[in-house]
Amino acid sequence: MLTRRKLGASLAAVGLLATPLTARADNTKPAKIRIGVAMAGLGGRPYSLGSALSVVHAQGLLEKEFAADGTAIEWNFYAGQGPAVNEALANGALDFAWQGDLPEVVARSRGLQTTQLIVAGNRSPVYVVVAHDSKISSLADLKGKTVANFQGTNLELSVNRILASAGLGEHDLQIVNLDQNTAGQAVAEHQIDAAFVQLGIPARAQKYLKVIYHSDTAHPELTPQASFIVTNTFASAAPGVVDRVVRVAVGAAHWSSLPENQDALYGIYAKTGYPLPFIKQVFKPIDPLVATSPLWDAFQRAQLARSAADADAYGLVRTPVKVDGWINAGPLNRALAVLELENHWPQFAADGLTKAG
Repeated sequence: MLTRRKLGASLAAVGLLATPLTARADNTKPAKIRIGVAMAGLGGRPYSLGSALSVVHAQGLLEKEFAADGTAIEWNFYAGQGPAVNEALANGALDFAWQGDLPEVVARSRGLQTTQLIVAGNRSPVYVVVAHDSKISSLADLKGKTVANFQGTNLELSVNRILASAGLGEHDLQIVNLDQNTAGQAVAEHQIDAAFVQLGIPARAQKYLKVIYHSDTAHPELTPQASFIVTNTFASAAPGVVDRVVRVAVGAAHWSSLPENQDALYGIYAKTGYPLPFIKQVFKPIDPLVATSPLWDAFQRAQLARSAADADAYGLVRTPVKVDGWINAGPLNRALAVLELENHWPQFAADGLTKAG
């Protein structure tokens, strides 16, 4: 991650400390639209899973949308996830990004001006895995143990919340910063005691690893959140382009939510290199209408505010972040109206459990 001074200088240099985006009609045809994805498949494969952006990319939907304009679509996948995306944004290398809430909050606390467009991945399950022969059987047993947590990503906030639910904090554990694939291997080889991961255990690893905790649907506030954002510089210069990009993404979210498309969706996710049976194991239990929702309902707004507050409480930012004015639902609402999807996805109250309306 860039230092605070270097990040601030980079942002000023590329004009990302701009005023909030304005709403106006335009016929802008940019030469290129640059999108950052805070994920890469196994071995650096240029694919992602878990959001409508995975579909937008795999099906070439933006390329089709902007073909007549001569606009090139540039996709950038970052194995370093959110922190790497933040560095690219700060250096003026991206216009849009898909990433988790903690990296977004960290960047905003350091002056990066972005706008939240749609929710793009929520309620993703979190697991704690240990070696198959481990005596660890509960969160309480993690006290004093060496545990992996992919820091700087949206998983880190969930880890802190999950630990707090068991009366623990990171200070009660020996935390090591490892990406999830490396962490799973380290646990299997008894180099560390446990790991927090978001994708559970592939079948081929089940003889080496076991799950001792799984975030259940009764506590959605513990889970990570991800979204699709745009720099205010780009949005101010090309609001009509933003509308078109969001409309394509919402259309992909709708496609992803339909029961008849689930097998095709899992096939897209499997382009990351994860085995198809494993993909189904992770995603089949999640209601597609909930998982694919792009809506900023009361729960998603509360979750973003919770993430900002938690990042401050856990000492992950130096400057507290206010989320007021960060979300611009205009492009989303216009997309929902054009696609006639205003009532397609359920909306939830702030607790994430009670359906609203």
